[in-house]
Amino acid sequence: MKPELLYILSPSFSGSTLLTLMLGQHPQIATIGELKATSMGPIEDYHCSCGELINACSFWQTLIQRSEGAGEPLDFDNFGTQFASSNSLFNRVLGAQVRGPAFELVRRLTLGLVPGLRQNYQSILQRNEFLVRQTLELQSGSLFLDGSKDPNRLLYFIDSDLFDLRVIYMHRDGRAQSNSRRQKKRWPVDYAGAAAEWAKTIDQMDRVASRLPADRIQRVVYEELCADPNAVLEGLWPFIGIEALDQDWRDVDLRKRPHHILGNPMRTRDSIKIKLDERWRSDVTTEEAQRFEQLAGETNRRLGYASGEPYVAESDTMAGCHD
Repeated sequence: MKPELLYILSPSFSGSTLLTLMLGQHPQIATIGELKATSMGPIEDYHCSCGELINACSFWQTLIQRSEGAGEPLDFDNFGTQFASSNSLFNRVLGAQVRGPAFELVRRLTLGLVPGLRQNYQSILQRNEFLVRQTLELQSGSLFLDGSKDPNRLLYFIDSDLFDLRVIYMHRDGRAQSNSRRQKKRWPVDYAGAAAEWAKTIDQMDRVASRLPADRIQRVVYEELCADPNAVLEGLWPFIGIEALDQDWRDVDLRKRPHHILGNPMRTRDSIKIKLDERWRSDVTTEEAQRFEQLAGETNRRLGYASGEPYVAESDTMAGCHD
């Protein structure tokens, strides 16, 4: 029987970690946050979201023991779940952005026909499935949540047919996301670069979303989630297919229930509450706003964001999906 997997598809800095922490409060949902497990840095200094160093966390130590016992040793320096390769040519195929039908047909054929690449690809898929099943058992969950966000990762999951997939398509005002993105020091980019990057990510998300039946994808808007988390979650539980969690989300501290989540540093804060971040309104200059409009304004409006105004939903359907 295929494991049930809920995937958050989203640009970075759009609330995916917040939503992961919220959904992770449900006892039926098992998660370690971003299963792709990238950008962890020096492992000896890396903290699990429970507060312990990952090398001292009982959950992760148990997972290591189980993995070794199953002949699938777990290395924190390389989980083996990211679609990447030490072979530079293979890596170009695996890591390429999602593109149109012709390119994706060629990619599928290449992944299936080139022997070394095929083995690399299948090994990564099997590694993901193994860790999903192990986490479900350890956390006694009925559904696994992967908050990895990446469009091409989701595309591989769809093509593999290894999982019973549901997808949350999550977005935030591109002007706000671009402001948050340019503050990331590890991969620096200016505001215009961040805006162009965001628009390309939305395009990739739409391409992947078009591959899914309508009843397998649901949109979540960051601004709506922060403004009325109770209403958003009330609409999500039936889609996810589990009983609603009796919880008033308006003032809940998301550190209340222990969790073991990888990803955004916010997961390790002493207190995590739901709060709308609108610093972009004072941070973004007039010139930057004009440049954003040139690069990504049309995409932003298609998602429901009017120039200079808060998010206004244009319809109840998933926006922006195309072939």
